[in-house]
Amino acid sequence: MKKYILPLLSVTLLFSVSLTSCKKDEVDNTAPIIASVSEPLENDTLFTGNELHVDAVVTDDVELSQIKIDVHSAEGHSHGKIAAGSLWETIVIMNLSGKSQTIHKDIEIPADVAAGKYHVILTAVDKAGNSSEITERDIIIRNSSDLVAPVITVTSPAAGSSITAGNDLLITGEVVDNLALSALEIKVYRGTTLVSDNDIDLAAATYTINQAISTVGWTPGAYTIELVAYDDVLNVADIDMEITVN
Repeated sequence: MKKYILPLLSVTLLFSVSLTSCKKDEVDNTAPIIASVSEPLENDTLFTGNELHVDAVVTDDVELSQIKIDVHSAEGHSHGKIAAGSLWETIVIMNLSGKSQTIHKDIEIPADVAAGKYHVILTAVDKAGNSSEITERDIIIRNSSDLVAPVITVTSPAAGSSITAGNDLLITGEVVDNLALSALEIKVYRGTTLVSDNDIDLAAATYTINQAISTVGWTPGAYTIELVAYDDVLNVADIDMEITVN
């Protein structure tokens, strides 16, 4: 019986080494999860000079590493000079540990940032470098120094009126703001197709609209005129009206 002991021990040792080797070779391919976000809520309205609160729970099967909080404008543009402010962008990275962590972060909203819709995007990473799916919340920021949006008045054309193709489409009216305007966009659509696009930089508090748009080559049918006005901190006003081209 003794002659079988050594081979048996050798096989047992080999099996033990093999198991240890397999454990060392295991790769963590499982991404962390942002399990919940209690703040901000979707479409929360926040004011400059206050704080954006971010509260979330993050989990991983092995070990967490970091979470990134990315805040940037949802508009993707900067109209006019934005004299009193600018679009807000900030990235905050927090170190994490363990398999589950509740995070709380207060991020100051600068006093001079432009009003509008912003994205708050959260992404977590574990120790193996796996990235979670992004979690996104849209928030609305109002500039505390100017909460009043511009007002657009259109005197012509009248909504539902008709013009003849080849004649100029004359758009008249007025844009007024309590402090200072920044920009006016005048767009015309045929269905979803943009057929005319005019961007006008503004500076004063009042602007008289007197825009002639050529309709040469336009096909008969329904058209939509869209006017969008911005003030210095990007408070926005918009008007849509339909006309018919014969």
